[in-house]
Amino acid sequence: MSYKTKNQNKIQNNRSHQSSTSKKMRAMIFDFHSKMLTEVIKSLPLDIAYWTAGKRDFMSDVFNNKALFPNTIFHNSNDAVLGIPAEGIDVSFFKPLDPTFIKSFFECEISSLIMMDSTDWTQTPLSKKMHLYHVYLKYWYGVLTTLKPDIILFNDPPHMSYKYVVYCLAKSLGIRQLMLRNTQIAGRVLIADDVADCKKLRASLEKNAQKIFSLGDLSPDIRDHYEKKRAVDKSPFYFRAENTKERSHQLSGFLPSTRAIGKNIKEGTFFKTFFSYIRMLRMKNETLSLERFRKPAWAIKLQERKWQKIKNEFKKEYEIYQIQPDYTKKYIYIPLHRQPELSTLTDGDVFIDQLLMIDILSNVIPSDWVIYAKESPLQWLMPRTHVARFKGYTEEIIKKKNVFVVPARVSTFDLIKNAHAVATVNGTPAWEAVLRGKPALVFGYSWYIYCDGMLRVRDMESAKDALKKIQAGYKPDQQKVINFLKAIDEVTTRGYRDERFRNKDDANITFIKNDEENIKSLTAGFLKELRQ
Repeated sequence: MSYKTKNQNKIQNNRSHQSSTSKKMRAMIFDFHSKMLTEVIKSLPLDIAYWTAGKRDFMSDVFNNKALFPNTIFHNSNDAVLGIPAEGIDVSFFKPLDPTFIKSFFECEISSLIMMDSTDWTQTPLSKKMHLYHVYLKYWYGVLTTLKPDIILFNDPPHMSYKYVVYCLAKSLGIRQLMLRNTQIAGRVLIADDVADCKKLRASLEKNAQKIFSLGDLSPDIRDHYEKKRAVDKSPFYFRAENTKERSHQLSGFLPSTRAIGKNIKEGTFFKTFFSYIRMLRMKNETLSLERFRKPAWAIKLQERKWQKIKNEFKKEYEIYQIQPDYTKKYIYIPLHRQPELSTLTDGDVFIDQLLMIDILSNVIPSDWVIYAKESPLQWLMPRTHVARFKGYTEEIIKKKNVFVVPARVSTFDLIKNAHAVATVNGTPAWEAVLRGKPALVFGYSWYIYCDGMLRVRDMESAKDALKKIQAGYKPDQQKVINFLKAIDEVTTRGYRDERFRNKDDANITFIKNDEENIKSLTAGFLKELRQ
């Protein structure tokens, strides 16, 4: 494998720089492209060998400012999705993929192909997607084995196809990886080293296995979260109607919302804002896509309108079959995930197909039990969600005589309250259920899987074992839940990985209110991990 002269010099300079600063680790960075997260990276003792990102601010402030990172190879994420190499890298000397090597990454291939749906704006044929996956595999294997990074940092668990390929390759090569992971506890993030496991959390639980903690032993924000989640029926901010309606309008609306119009009229800025908005509609934007997709904003909104029609058809089909839940029945509640999204793309494993989960449970529950499944209202509103359902999806759910769908508007808290258990790939309702004394069957990977009350299910046998425990009266031990929260208190970092979460988690006491403080906290969290 060879690089063009310019890139060879850059790599040589990078290695020379590393030898002169031996305390620094050689790193590859994926995303961390907001101004806030860029400052975190700048504060870490790392030699950045390679950085993939694409936000506009990052492009102007970092990507095009070579003085900041003179020895770093920058890769535009739009190009990475398209399979285009970073500038200066010559792939002509990369060795062809060996069939045995390809087959060793079969699970990675399946997941990566599914992940491609979230960036497919052009209905790319499956054959081209398979070729693109092989391009990813060949390119990133070459990059990793040539640059030989000590560590790779992701700004969240990798759930975009090319990044997931990097994750799988790095894992097979034994390269250390760290990723920011949100928890359902406001203002707390995990810095994890694996998609499917959290070794720090398990170690903390084992260390304190014989101890008994009280609520007074928890930090105020953790204690506040526990008490409110047990008593207050309030969904996360990103799930509430006022936020989802506004965002869905922004996707396909050709004019600002009536609320925005009213605000501009009141402030006397209506005409100025109106003409700025018209200019925005005409401005061409390039969207992350498997094939080059550069269109004016109005064309993208028009495409979103077409997709909204598809989602509306899925909604109509669902509403035809929905029934009101009968709370006198014994039932398991399954809140369906919005897809495509991290919660099932990366963390779901094979249960990205939620119908597999329903099929297993339908076959193991007692004859006098039923399953109530509820669609996420976001599935009919949010971007890209048209790719995650198909005509007849609801019909597949209710094929089983003991499975029913209930209206999306039915309170998830009422369904949890009256259920014998909640089942999910790894959704928030499982956490809400356990805090309220109900067991949860969890099919995917999640930070809360080690908590008492979470019954891990992977197949028919584990599902049968879980149902036997539930039938025998198994309930989460709240003392063990508090002990788990103590472990969370010890291993999480205060902060938010995305500006969208700043001051939005109003169900909790949040200590970090601004980006400057957040940068310091996240930097300290990463420094702690890097030193271990």
